[in-house]
Amino acid sequence: MNKSTGAYVPVDLLYIWLLLVDNCCLWYTNPHRGSFTKCGSEFKQRTCAGMKIRLKDYTGADLLPLFIVVCIGLAEMAHLAGVLSGLPFHVCAWLFAVPVLLVLVLGACLGIYAGLARGRKTDKKGKWYLVVFLLLVGAQIAFLCAYPGGYRQGDMTVEVVGSFLETDGIYRVNPMTGLAYETGIPTRLKILCLPTLYAALCRVLHMAPQVLVWRVIPILTLLGCYSAFLTVGKCIFPEDAGKRRFFLLMTAALLWAGTYLYGMDGFQLLFSGWRGVSIRNLVLLPWLISLCLRKKKLPVLLCIAAEACITWTLYGLGVCLLVAAGLMITDLLLTHRSGKEEKHG
Repeated sequence: MNKSTGAYVPVDLLYIWLLLVDNCCLWYTNPHRGSFTKCGSEFKQRTCAGMKIRLKDYTGADLLPLFIVVCIGLAEMAHLAGVLSGLPFHVCAWLFAVPVLLVLVLGACLGIYAGLARGRKTDKKGKWYLVVFLLLVGAQIAFLCAYPGGYRQGDMTVEVVGSFLETDGIYRVNPMTGLAYETGIPTRLKILCLPTLYAALCRVLHMAPQVLVWRVIPILTLLGCYSAFLTVGKCIFPEDAGKRRFFLLMTAALLWAGTYLYGMDGFQLLFSGWRGVSIRNLVLLPWLISLCLRKKKLPVLLCIAAEACITWTLYGLGVCLLVAAGLMITDLLLTHRSGKEEKHG
């Protein structure tokens, strides 16, 4: 984060590394090393072929990011119901919890059915990469459990969640003073639904706000992050499980390395995983990139809408919208250039 402007840096070194490594490897192995146009065309053809063969339908790696997006949408509906109609918070909590339970049951049934239909295939490629990756993830989970709520400067999530639970209402009192808001709160702030989501989970699960916000949610964000990056790995390496596992290993290593600086993705993951910008940067963005590569338009719109519900910057319509637009424009340009090359021989 740039502390002078308060703006978050949404793209970490991981995305730069991803593009450079894959395209440089492709350029080196391409007989037309002098032509970046031909290399780019081959990369696009290889990616599209992988999408048709492997990624025609959604995979198991999509389930957790999709579940997170659906939870944000359901929480936003319950939140707006409480803000606009003044419903008691315990009613809003169950308006959120019941659909989430139905989604969980439906998702479990679909996941089991899809797993039985596809059969279980064990790929031993890169198994040591997988072992080291799991060790790194286990260390990150242990860190989150040992040092909850690592960076809380300027954050009032727990206090706001506690005020919802104590007053049985949404934004009834100022959590800093315990008194009613004298001048009201900004309309944009009223739209953000993460405090309602966390408070509803606390109400239904009978869990303290500190435990849920500082321990449980960051672990869920971590798991959603790696699920989202796995979908990216499947787009880039559709036929090679070993390369996908190495990609996840490098992702975990870079996130560990990114903990040294405030605002880096690794720092957000391990020290403030409950914040909206952390969920956007670590779950929504990588999943959105994979969705754009697979041309899944409806989930892309859901990611853009989810960002608007959880982040303050640019009224929510910021990074996801820009990244999706950039990827779509790039795809159109590459398609147009490939068509010209094929037409002229």
